[in-house]
Amino acid sequence: MKKVLIVDDSIIARRMIRQLISKWNFEIDEAKNGVEALEKIHTTKYDLVFLDLLMPDINGVEVLEKLAQEHNQTKVVVISADIQETTKAKCKELGAIAFLNKPPKEEELNYVIQQIIS
Repeated sequence: MKKVLIVDDSIIARRMIRQLISKWNFEIDEAKNGVEALEKIHTTKYDLVFLDLLMPDINGVEVLEKLAQEHNQTKVVVISADIQETTKAKCKELGAIAFLNKPPKEEELNYVIQQIIS
């Protein structure tokens, strides 16, 4: 079974993503900020991480920077309300494999998941 981590400081956003991906039969874990996300990524092998950008403590870009520094190969999909092209480019440059606008559409999420796990 594939393991997925949903990282967002909003419990509502985490629940929404969990609901959208529930049909995929993933083992789903959650983190409420970047610090918790990094701790979990360091101790568990995730097949996929859904990462918000705007969070307290360590934001999503900083999480991506840390993973890039560590040469961590975890596949990360950014889900953010920040739709600036510079932000999207920075995330891709740091290794994010996809960038979805928040709230994500189910079809977009399914498409990205299908590309990644197949």
